[in-house]
Amino acid sequence: MTEHLRERVVAYADLLTDDIGQIQQLLAQVRELAESQEPARVHMLAERLTAAHLDTDWVLVPRQYSPADWYMLAMDRFMSFAGIPAYDILTPAEREELTLVPTELEVPATFEFVVNDDPNGGAFFVELGTNERLFYWSLERKQILFNADAITNLLVENYRKKTTAPRIRTVTTLLTEFGRYMEREFGYKVDYNILETKDDFLYPLVQTEMPAGMLDRLFVLSADSNYFLQNIPNGAGLVLEQGVEVRIFYANDATAIGAQRWHFQVIDGHDAVSWLDILLDYDFIGAWYLKERHYLAVESDELVFGLQGNRALKNYGSSAPVKSEAPQVEVLQPNTTDEEPEA
Repeated sequence: MTEHLRERVVAYADLLTDDIGQIQQLLAQVRELAESQEPARVHMLAERLTAAHLDTDWVLVPRQYSPADWYMLAMDRFMSFAGIPAYDILTPAEREELTLVPTELEVPATFEFVVNDDPNGGAFFVELGTNERLFYWSLERKQILFNADAITNLLVENYRKKTTAPRIRTVTTLLTEFGRYMEREFGYKVDYNILETKDDFLYPLVQTEMPAGMLDRLFVLSADSNYFLQNIPNGAGLVLEQGVEVRIFYANDATAIGAQRWHFQVIDGHDAVSWLDILLDYDFIGAWYLKERHYLAVESDELVFGLQGNRALKNYGSSAPVKSEAPQVEVLQPNTTDEEPEA
């Protein structure tokens, strides 16, 4: 063998060995992501794999999972750790792709992650039939941001016409419990907005104009139900089933339209009911909100999701806790009466 031929063959073998080494390293991480029982290790591997790129020239892998699939696999692992039920992950035989399907919804729904291609990175959890982006997830920044507008579009305006509130709630429970687990296990910052259940939470709103007649329209709709709109300071409230209260009111604020900054509040005494629950459980409130949200809607992160619903909503709220801002807003508390509301 000539020296030239020997060098060429050895160089060829080295190139193949380097590519195979990259593939083996990736496979080791993939296997550990799928099998590790340590949440912190799974999170670290998910960070690596979602940023990885298999750059091989001599040994090609024609069928590969994408970065979006690593997000889905990581979500599945974390939900398994948290014991979250009512979903399945589909894996088509003809390609490597992971799709989440709710198993108790009884409405066609499939979800995948779509990687965010701007410098902020992360990925969006998207319903494929509607392209609604329900939340944004950044592994690197340990951040989950829910999209109130997309959640309302999909679960209230779309699915509520086709199935029951309890079945839809299997999806909201999945979303909320995933956020709670990541918050608890890894110290995530989670913006629940429309999914928040804390009694003292004042839902930040965006508004385009003074909502004239808003409460009057709710009064008309409530008149056909067994619930009665009652006056409270700067607004109105409803007492619903099991003592759940909904309050809609404003605080005086010169920076807001009409000098009124509006808020929703849901109080059940157990930090268990969200504004979304109200929209799903009470059709007349859901119908009212779907119309009024063109002017007044629960706020999501505008930098991540853009202007809500293409309605050019101007941001007059804040995702920070209202009680930490000026002017101060009184946080309303549950009524102390033991009387059951009239049905």
